[in-house]
Formats: sequence, C-alpha cells, structure tokens
Amino acid sequence: MTGIKASLASNIWRIACEPARRRLSKALIVPQAAQQAVLNRILHDHSSSEYGVKYGLLAGMTMKDFRDAVPVCRYDDLQQWVERMKSGEANVLFTGRAKAFERSSGSTAAAKWIPFNDGLRVEFQEAVRAWMGDLYRRNRSLCGGRAWWVVSPLADHAMKTSAGIPVGLASDDEYLGRCEKIFASWLRVGTGKAAGSDWQQCLQDTADELIKARDLRLISVWNPSYLLILWELIQKRCGGNPDPREIWPNLTIISAWADAGAAGDAPKLRKIFPHVRLQGKGLLATEGVITLPWGDDDAAPVPALSSHFLEFQQWPNGDFFLIHELQQGESYEVILTTSGGLWRYLLGDVVRVEGMEMNTPRLRLIGRADGVCDLRGEKLNPLFVAQVFAKFTKDFALLSPCPSADPPHYVLSTTNSELSAVQVDHALRENPYYDHARSVGQLGALRKFLVKETEPARAYMERCIQLGQRAGTIKATAMHVKPGWETWFKGGFAP
Repeated sequence: MTGIKASLASNIWRIACEPARRRLSKALIVPQAAQQAVLNRILHDHSSSEYGVKYGLLAGMTMKDFRDAVPVCRYDDLQQWVERMKSGEANVLFTGRAKAFERSSGSTAAAKWIPFNDGLRVEFQEAVRAWMGDLYRRNRSLCGGRAWWVVSPLADHAMKTSAGIPVGLASDDEYLGRCEKIFASWLRVGTGKAAGSDWQQCLQDTADELIKARDLRLISVWNPSYLLILWELIQKRCGGNPDPREIWPNLTIISAWADAGAAGDAPKLRKIFPHVRLQGKGLLATEGVITLPWGDDDAAPVPALSSHFLEFQQWPNGDFFLIHELQQGESYEVILTTSGGLWRYLLGDVVRVEGMEMNTPRLRLIGRADGVCDLRGEKLNPLFVAQVFAKFTKDFALLSPCPSADPPHYVLSTTNSELSAVQVDHALRENPYYDHARSVGQLGALRKFLVKETEPARAYMERCIQLGQRAGTIKATAMHVKPGWETWFKGGFAP
C-alpha cells in the first residue's frame, strides 16, 4: 500500500508543480521583466508598511526608482524593527503581523531572527515547486517510490516571543502548501523524532528508518557531511560494508550542497554512490531562495526569478547590478528583497556567473563574504581563508581566533600533519591588514593544532549545535569566529 500511495502522491505533486516550473522557465527568457513583476507584487502588498512609508515606496515603482529610494542594509540595520515585530507590532517591515520567526543557521554569525509571513511562505513554495517540477520532468522514475528529505532536530517547539509568536518552523513541511503536506506524508521516509540537543538519537532513529526504506528513490539533504555521517551509522547498523544498492536498489538522485565549503565532501558521496546522480543544491538561506538546480547536474543553478527580487553587488565592494546585467566569470554578493520584510538586504553570500540558461546567468555559490574576524584590524573573512587553504590541502582545516592570548593569534585546526603553520601564516599575510598586524606585533604567529578526530566533520557539527545551529543545515566553513576549537577537538598543538 505504501508503494501505491507514494506513486500516486508523486504523480499528483508532479502535476501540481508544473505551473511553477513553467513560470520559471518563461522567466529565464525575460529575466528583467520577470523581476519587475516580482518587485511590483512585493510593493503592492507591503509598500504601506512603516518601513515602506519611511522610504517613500509606492506600488508600481520602477526598479531604478526603488533602488534609488531604499538603502542597502544588513541585519544590524533591521534589528530594532525586528524586535518590534517580535513584541507583536503590526505593519512594521511588512503589512500585517509576523506568523513566526526563524533563527538563521549562519555558520559564522550569531543567530538572526527572520520574520515569516504568508507572503514569504508562498515565495519559498514557488521556488520548491519549480525545482521539483523540473526534477520530476527530467526523472519520471522518481514517481515510483519514496523520498527522504532532511528534517533537522529543532530547538524547543514551545519557544515563543514575548508576544506569543512561534519561534522556529515545526518542520521543513512548513514550506509546503496544505495539499503538499499530505502528499509529502505519503512520500517521505520517516526521520528521527528526537529534538533539541539529542541529535545523536535522532541520527540513530533516522538511520533505522532509512535502512527499512527499500523503495527510496530520492535523498535530499543540505550538507553532504550529514549524509556521510548517516551512511557510516547505517554501515555499523548493517554489520559491515554493504553496497548501497543492496539497501536502496532504486535510489536515483541525491540532492546536496556541492559548492563552496561542501565541495570537498561531494566527491565522497560520488564515490560511495557511483550509480546515483548527485545534484548540487542551489542557494537557499533562512531569508530566502536565491538559486535552484535546473537541468544538467553539473551546471550552476539558476536564480529564483519568480520568488524574490534580486540584486547583486560586485565583490568585493563594487557597483550594483540587476540579474540581466551580470557578466560571465564575475563574482557578486547577493542583495535580497522579499515579502518577509527584507528590503535590499545584503545576504553575505557570494556567487559567480557560470554560463547562461536562456537569457539568464547561472550562478554558483563560492562562499561567504561576511563572518569577518577582526581581533586587531586584520579583517580576515572566511572566503579569503578558504582560498588560502585550497592552495595547500583538501583535508579538514579550520581557522579560529584565540583572543585571550597575549598577543592574540589564530589557531589552525587540521587533520593534515604535513600542513605547515608557517606556510599558511605566510599566505594569510597576503591580506595587508593581517600582514600589518603581524608585522607590528599586534597578532602573534599562527599556531597549528593537529586534530586526531576520526570524524572531524562530526565533531565540528556537534559544537555548532551547541552554539545554537541546526544540525541538518550547518555549512562547512574555513573560519569560525568562535574561539576554543583547540579545546573541543581531540589532538594537540604541533611544533
């Protein structure tokens, strides 16, 4: 009966997703017009909010008029507005009251409170439907079985703001429509029920459910390291080194991050599952959907033109552009405007133009532009650090500050015994601010901590959870602004 219900639900969902797929397909032909239409919708619905009135927003404004009227902002610029919304005020950043708040899972920043309303939910749904519509259209065999979508162990669902507004979505199903939730319950393989800090039990429960799911066709996770950890647990549960095809004979697609910090783990998935297509995910943040997979697995994702209004600042610190103005090979930081009250919000993610889909640039995530660490004016950012590490190693490597030392310095935690702290320190000095701080003695020499963990990615994930991040959405990063990693990992300082 499970197979019949899964097949029926898959086909109904495929048909339901087709209109969104067609809308995005048409938008890729005329990106400028599509984005103007999205901006028109957002302005029509929310220009009368207090924020909209402050900046003179009007329904029907051109993209140029809108950009001239509203300043680019970061979360700190909106925090006071968000606090008012948390206390229950209406018509602040958007018309109406917030239905919920989701705390961001940024890998290098403190949690941010992102307000959710029905408009933002619809924008997420539009992107998910377009992606699934394209996936089903190109892979009809997916309709023959079930899927597993990661559902992270969440914080206390009973948590609310002072005004009683829920904090955290109950599950990933909250991004779906009412009917889609029913279909998803028929399609989805069960996952661990443990919540909060008991994510180890959640992993064990999830592994047990996956082992029983012989009709599994699709796996969709965020960080590939999450699936790698689960696979190790599944192997132990099965008492050896099973062939994945013995457990999931019809597994067709694995969807996971494959770019930026996840680029090192994606090849590991391909090695374990050589018979399965690995589709790199697009860029989906707590704040909104920027890109989604489309067509060829190896091609860069396409922008979610039908969901949000997107702008781009040439990275680093360049001019501002619209989607149709981007140039091949150039890198840009994403600026987001949504129905959820983010107006020209600098997201902190950097994308690079890699090819075209119709008349629209394809965009690949290359890393974070924020998460800057600044002990003594050195202004190290994780994207630069990742580029330094890429010159020397593919092994686990993490840079973190040690601000309590005299003088303060950075610690390189790595599993690579051959990696030289002097070599990395020299490369970091390509940053003139870091070089100056080192030269004048404001910063001490980089120290190397040799990590002896058998599963460093898992140890990294465990501490990130302790720091308040959600297990399934933790992004790998080359640098973490939180100190103390050398006291967390097993190992010792190397000479």
